[in-house]
Order: sequence, then C-alpha cells, then structure tokens
Amino acid sequence: MTESGNIVLALLRLCTGGPLEDFPRRERYDWNEVLDICVRNGIVALVWDGMQRLYDARIFGTGTMSQSLMDEWTSWIMSTEQDWRLMKMQADRLARFFSSRGLPMMVLKGYGTSLDWPEPSHRTSGDLDIWLFGKSEEADRLLRVEKKVEVSNAHHHHTVFMLRDRLVENHYDFINTAAHSSNRPYEKRLKAIAGLETAVPCDGFYLPGPQLEALFNLRHMALHFASIGCSLRHLMDWGFMTVAHRDKIDWADVIDAAREAGMYRFLCALDTICIEDLGFPAEGFPVLERERVLADRILDDVIDPEFTEELPDGLIPGLFFKYRRWKVGAWKQKIVFRESRFCTFFAQLKAHLAKPASLREN
Repeated sequence: MTESGNIVLALLRLCTGGPLEDFPRRERYDWNEVLDICVRNGIVALVWDGMQRLYDARIFGTGTMSQSLMDEWTSWIMSTEQDWRLMKMQADRLARFFSSRGLPMMVLKGYGTSLDWPEPSHRTSGDLDIWLFGKSEEADRLLRVEKKVEVSNAHHHHTVFMLRDRLVENHYDFINTAAHSSNRPYEKRLKAIAGLETAVPCDGFYLPGPQLEALFNLRHMALHFASIGCSLRHLMDWGFMTVAHRDKIDWADVIDAAREAGMYRFLCALDTICIEDLGFPAEGFPVLERERVLADRILDDVIDPEFTEELPDGLIPGLFFKYRRWKVGAWKQKIVFRESRFCTFFAQLKAHLAKPASLREN
C-alpha cells in the first residue's frame, strides 16, 4: 500500500475515535494523492472530519496544504452535503407519491446507512434504491401512467427510472438471483424479514430493520467486491452500522447466512479490517476469527484496484471487458460465492444475454 493510502487509513481511524498521537508524523504529506484516494472511495467529507481533529489539536496547521487544494476539498464537502440533502428530499417526495396511493416505500442503503455515520451528510450519496414491499410492478405502473416517467425493465432484480438527475432503482428482488445460484437462498432469507412489521419508520418512508440492514448490506458489498470492487465507504458503512446496531442484530443468523452463501472468509476479513485498520471497537463485531492476509489483499485492491479498465461501448466489447475483469477477480469470487466459477461463468453469460442492457452496467 502507498504512503498516502496509509495516511487515509490513519485519518479514518481518527473518525472512529482513534488517539491523535497515533497519527503518523511526516515532514511532507502528498495531500493531492490523499484527496484522489478519498474521491475514488467516496470519503472526502469523512476524512476531512478526521483531519479536523488534527487541526483542532494544533498538531499541524492549514499551512501544510495549499489554499487551492483546501478550496477543492471544501468544494467536495459542500457538494456531498448538498447531494445528501437533495437525496432526502427526493426520497420524501417519492414516498409521499406512493403513500397517497396506498404503497409504503422503504429506502435501501444510501440515506438509511448514512444515519449510522457520525455526520450523516458526510456520506457520499449515489443512486436511490427503494423497496415497495412486493408491489414494485404497481409502483412502476403508477409512475408510467400518472407521472409519465419512463421506467426501464432492462436490468436484473430492479427496474430503473430517473428522478430529475437521480437514478432510482425500484427493487423487485434485493439481489441478482439470475447470475449466482448462491444468491437465491439468500434472497429468500432477505424477503422473509422484509415485511412492513419489521421496517423502521423515518419521516414519510421506511428504513430496513437492523437485521435486514446487516444481511442486505453485507451481501451487497460482497457482490460489489466480487464484480466491480468495493470502496472504503462500503467498509466504513459496515463498521458504523455494526457499532450502531450491534445489540439489535442476530449475529449468529448473519454468520449462518455468510457460511451458506460462501462468504464467511470475506466477513472475517471485513471485520479484521474494521477493527485493526479502521479503528472500530472490537466488541460487537460478529466474527472473532482474523483473516489478516486476506484483509491486506482486500485493502490493497480497494485503495489501488488490480483491474482499472473502463467499460467500453457495444455488446461484444462489453462481454470481453467483463470476461477480463471476471478472470482478474477470480480470487474475489472464491471468497464470496459458494458455487464454482465454471457454473458462475455460464450463469452470468446467460443473464447478460437475456438482458443485454446489463452489459452497460459497470
């Protein structure tokens, strides 16, 4: 790992309550590279919170960073905060529309996950993922008929539409069951606990209960990692969620689900990273086994990805791109999926050919 990567981790440990004296002292910090890592990983505002602790303690002053870079960093923070408020407003409006027509709406990931962070608005926002408690088709029909919204069914496990400039994913399944057989029993487990009675009210919409949040976020992160890679934001999500809800989650059930899906070692490595590299308190994390070697490889890939090609246009180039990435990521797939890579290859090929638009998804 690069020196700047280690500085980013040290700043994240300050965000989880790590001691100031443990921050590595250097004559010079490559703040441009640190910011670049933070931007790629969606943690610009969060890392600034850690840096603020150093400023407040007068360990080093703003003179260590150029004014232009400080202005750029400030711009990123303001954009992150503004986008977080916009996502909340968009979720509110969409939920009111559905609620007035008898459809309760749950927001997955994103906004709900941010509430576990020390400063929610400092979590970078992305797409808006929603769950209509099994009524996704009716919700899509209402959008088409009443809102004249173009809804696409060209993707696996959710439909998509644009809400102004925000992509909304309306989930009929929580995860993609077409490409991975190990996702099918996991999906059943998720739907079994995704009822309205276990949801958490939040203003005009609902959030997942702690058990659903833990199981869904874990599998979602694992799937991201095995395909396009995950980010430090994902790792911080898991750590903050665990600390916030550790007494409300049935960790034995989470471990059982991880074993069944073939990602128990991934879970062990994830907890190792959270405790040993990100500074979260060890109590409350579900797995006591450490996976230090695997954790190092995961962290290296998060901060400096092994596969960096960009998705090309076109069906055939897209297929070859995904095949190359699939080959490079063989070690990831082995710690995330129960089924063999041979079976996965043909399942994914069939899934992509059934819905070619999925090839345009990174």
